[in-house]
Amino acid sequence: MAITRANVEAFLVKRCGSLLTAAGMDGTTVSGSNADLNDPIGYAIRKCGGTVAALASVADSDLAGIDSADYDQLIDIAELRTLESIEGNLDDVDISVGSRRESLNQLAAQVAKKIDRKREQVERAYGVNVGVLEAGVVSLGFQEQNTSE
Repeated sequence: MAITRANVEAFLVKRCGSLLTAAGMDGTTVSGSNADLNDPIGYAIRKCGGTVAALASVADSDLAGIDSADYDQLIDIAELRTLESIEGNLDDVDISVGSRRESLNQLAAQVAKKIDRKREQVERAYGVNVGVLEAGVVSLGFQEQNTSE
C-alpha cells in the first residue's frame, strides 16, 4: 500500500504540530488538505526523485511514485522543510522597555537549533544536500625547453 498525503501530514503534525501552531500555521489538520504542509511534502517528493503534477496542490498520486524504501527519507526531508517554514513565520523579537525585558525570540532560536540537528541527520542518513569533494592531478606530459640557443 502506497503512502498517502494524509499519512505524511500525520507524521509531520505529530513531530511539529505545536511549533506549527505557535508560528500561526495549521498544526492540527491531517486529512490530506493541510495547506501549510503542501510545500514541505512537495519539496520532499522532489528531493526523493519524484515529481509533483501541481506545485500548489500535492496529491496522493504524486506520492505514489515514491518507493517504500524511501518513506523515512521523504518524511525526514519534509520535516526539515516544515521546520524551515516555521522559522520563516516566527517574527517575534526580544523587547526591552526600561527595566522590562521580554525574550520573545527564544522559540525561533530553538527552531533554528532543531533545523541544524535535522539537517545534519538528513545529510548523514541520506546524503541529501551533501556535496562530494573530489580532487585529481593533471599531467600535461611535457617539459619546458630552453630555446634561446
